[in-house]
Amino acid sequence: MGFGFLGSILILSLFFKHFTCQLPNTDEYYVSDFLKKMSSNSSLSYFSDSGCSWKGVHCDTKKESVLGLKASGLGLSGLIPDTTIGKLIQLQSLDLSNNKITALPSDLWSLGSLKSLNLSSNQISGFLPNNIGNFGQLEVIDLSGNNFTGEIPTAISSLASLRVLKLAGNGFEWRIPTGILSCRSLVSLDLSLNRLNGSLPDGFGAAFPMLRTLNLARNEINGHVMDFAEMKSLTSLNISGNLFKGSVMGVFQGQLEVIDLSKNQFQGHISQVQFTSTYKWSHLVYLDLSENQLSGEIFLNLSQARSLKHLSLACNRFARQKFPGIKMLLGLEHLNLSKTSLIGHIPDEILRLSKLQALDVSSNHLTGHIPSLSHKSLKILDVSHNNLSGEIPISLLEKLTGMERYNFSYNNLTLCDSGLSPETLETAFYGSLNSCPIAANPIFFKRKANRHRGYTLALALTFSMVFLLAGLLFLAFGCRRKSRTWVVKQPSYKEEQNISGPFSFQTDSTTWVADVKQATLVPVVIFEKPLLNISFADLLSATSNFDRDTLLAEGKFGPVYRGFLPGGIHVAVKVLVHGS
Repeated sequence: MGFGFLGSILILSLFFKHFTCQLPNTDEYYVSDFLKKMSSNSSLSYFSDSGCSWKGVHCDTKKESVLGLKASGLGLSGLIPDTTIGKLIQLQSLDLSNNKITALPSDLWSLGSLKSLNLSSNQISGFLPNNIGNFGQLEVIDLSGNNFTGEIPTAISSLASLRVLKLAGNGFEWRIPTGILSCRSLVSLDLSLNRLNGSLPDGFGAAFPMLRTLNLARNEINGHVMDFAEMKSLTSLNISGNLFKGSVMGVFQGQLEVIDLSKNQFQGHISQVQFTSTYKWSHLVYLDLSENQLSGEIFLNLSQARSLKHLSLACNRFARQKFPGIKMLLGLEHLNLSKTSLIGHIPDEILRLSKLQALDVSSNHLTGHIPSLSHKSLKILDVSHNNLSGEIPISLLEKLTGMERYNFSYNNLTLCDSGLSPETLETAFYGSLNSCPIAANPIFFKRKANRHRGYTLALALTFSMVFLLAGLLFLAFGCRRKSRTWVVKQPSYKEEQNISGPFSFQTDSTTWVADVKQATLVPVVIFEKPLLNISFADLLSATSNFDRDTLLAEGKFGPVYRGFLPGGIHVAVKVLVHGS
């Protein structure tokens, strides 16, 4: 019994050895206490060996002081208690991002050696205290994706070494504080997705000579693009979703690669933007001027921006104009020209954009056909609300199943695809004619040969002519050409059963093919003498299998053949081609 009790004490002492080795008032103890109190299941892996060997913990050379702590995405939740990480007086880098932390400890602001603080993507709420000014050596602070409210503290002016400031995705209000102008070392500033309003502080543009990235999107800030004119190092500017107004001319300068001025109140003729040597258009990668009040004509020399990947000029007040020149934009991935008053055709040069992923030209005045957009990369296509006509290319219909979104509605288009659901036809093809006529280009059947049943070929239209008129026409034709005798072989009923396609319709310019499974089953429409019982097999006999010598005319809707039915009936047979 005594030995068993002694053995239990020995086992327990070994189990808790790593805790007893953590002396109070040491950095190792504070870190382990922090992780335990934050109830992280993942933190159990920390409690082995020396604290400086724990994952995410970085110590000094003497392995006494913790200089860096990274506990991102460990499921930490709740209020960070005092006397834990706030006691790591030598701490320089702290990353607690992607957790469920709700509040900060009061002693956090005493970490005067801190250079990098990342608390993004948590649930921290309340005001950001002026104690943030205690971080005199701070270079990077990321508080984005939390629930902070109130004003951005004026004490931010004390962060003279700050290079990166990210406060996006919170509820900060009122104006941007003037104190931010003291952060002259800023390289990246992101205040997007807040409730900031008013104008920018005076001297905002000149205050940040090294700033490369500026994001003020989705606030209620007002001003003009000249507020950014002196930011000579800027490469990315996003002020979308605000109340900026005036001309956009002043923004096209310097080294900008990303320009997003969408959803503002900019006005004026966009054609005033000159493609001069002062701005390197060849560096432009992203341009979004959509949802403003811009007028005039779209950039005439857009082809100079050969590195462009994203272009959106949608929803402006441009003058009616043809499709802009895009043939040199070979790297373009996203093109949105909806509601830009485009006229004319969609140019075939768009087929050269092999990397195109999204194309939106909806709500314009475009006419003509849709090019055969067979790009493998194309995921979004919207050509709705135009005056486009003709057949939707088969190659495009075949790739719809792999696309994310498409819309062909409110045009004058036709298509032949029985695989589309009624819901899809109603929402994405509204106003289009879903029709598969009897005759089609042989390429069409070659592409469809591997599909289940192929398309059922419909309609041969037979125009029966009045006997006298038909006779006169035939006599007139016979006078011009020497009389000849037409010998028509009349197949028996058994032979008719064996007549099947594909069947060729020969003309002077091309050959069309009808996918006839059984000749006697093909419907024939009679315009005159509807009581006549005429089959497709009868028409084959009457026209000598649609021989070229029986061809009367060839129109854009299909060829017309002359024939003789039993009983001396003269007929003209019109064959509708696919897509007519």
